[in-house]
Amino acid sequence: MQNISEINTKIININSERLFREAEDDLFYFNNINSAYKKLKMAVKLTPNHFKSIMLLADTAFLKGYFKKAAGLYIKASNIQPYNFRTYACIVNCYKMLKNYKLALKYCDLAFACCLFENYSLYIQLLEIKIELLISQKMYKQASFDIIKLRKNVREFDFDYEFLHNKIVMHNKLIASNLKIV
Repeated sequence: MQNISEINTKIININSERLFREAEDDLFYFNNINSAYKKLKMAVKLTPNHFKSIMLLADTAFLKGYFKKAAGLYIKASNIQPYNFRTYACIVNCYKMLKNYKLALKYCDLAFACCLFENYSLYIQLLEIKIELLISQKMYKQASFDIIKLRKNVREFDFDYEFLHNKIVMHNKLIASNLKIV
């Protein structure tokens, strides 16, 4: 006898999978972003928890410039598969494009907390984005710590350390002088 209380929530409508694959072809091979977007919306409508379709729909929305929609879809995907480094990295990129640097940094930290170094190039890109976000938020000391961390991991990383050092010195002088920039 089957236990009815254990309903499998990973049931996927076969049409969702078909639409996902067609959308992949439209997007990657035929460069038809609008067709892919429509098919992926239908796939997610048929199977709301189909992780692959949600992620590709979010990627497509991002490509179309719908950053807020893409962020919402990535967050939905992160609820389905929590602790997914790529999903959090995508959320960071959306919030960066929306100029919501505080939320971008929050998701950046979540991404690094679940990072298993599976995707080394994505890890490096996200660390560079974090440094850029910290500098834009005038968090120069934290940015310099992350640059040191990045430099230990990557020899090819090239950054103008003098620029950051001058920013830190200027920031410290401003704090010490109690002057406010108007």
